[in-house]
Amino acid sequence: MASIEELIGQMRDFRTRPAAKSALIAKGKEAVGPLLEAVRSGHKRVRYPAISALGDLGAEEAVPDLIDALSDSDVTSVAFDALRNITGEDFGTDPDAWRRWLAGGGAPGGAASGDSEAAGLADDDLIRKAVHGTDISAEPKPPGYVLRVPLGDRHQDVIINLRAKDSDGCGLLVAFTRCGPALEKHYEWALRQNVKMSAGAIAVVDIEAHPNFVVVDVLVRSAATPQALIESVRRVASKGDELESALTKADEY
Repeated sequence: MASIEELIGQMRDFRTRPAAKSALIAKGKEAVGPLLEAVRSGHKRVRYPAISALGDLGAEEAVPDLIDALSDSDVTSVAFDALRNITGEDFGTDPDAWRRWLAGGGAPGGAASGDSEAAGLADDDLIRKAVHGTDISAEPKPPGYVLRVPLGDRHQDVIINLRAKDSDGCGLLVAFTRCGPALEKHYEWALRQNVKMSAGAIAVVDIEAHPNFVVVDVLVRSAATPQALIESVRRVASKGDELESALTKADEY
């Protein structure tokens, strides 16, 4: 089994990033210190998933570093999401507002216990809470659900597999969406798209006996909260629709 340091190193590569991030989250508080060092390292490809992992872990000690990260446009959005997950507060992406809150006695952890409880939700409750109050619909489709995400005059269906496992047997929640046929002439193009993605990845999956490009994101099932799930679904849907439009000009998936 890979060490925490090895897993953090694997997050530099888009091909191993999702599994490495999931494995780090599964290690719990043990991974917080090394993840904080990764956030401070300045390496963009590691900072983004490390910040996201700290948010999923509810790492209160990361709050000052995450506030500083708001000033870096490369990671502003994920730092804000992580702060909101950890604290239960919402001061937008203004680092000074967050610093005033912290200096005024703001106590990280407002949402940590709630997130911990949310991470233990049954499958149906997790999906129901994730889509509640959104324009996203959910339909059961074993071993999970299909979530339809409206995107202006288009849409994207995101498939949620709630029964996946990694090579070590850790339960995963896999969100993916179909983008179009995976023709060999498009492989290099798809790989180049992957480099631009800080979270999730483009992969090839056989669907109905034919290879298809998909956009996929992975969460550790035991740590998955409704907020983390819906944020993953929106990322996957947005990128998947962009690629589907580029590949097929259609709105089939």
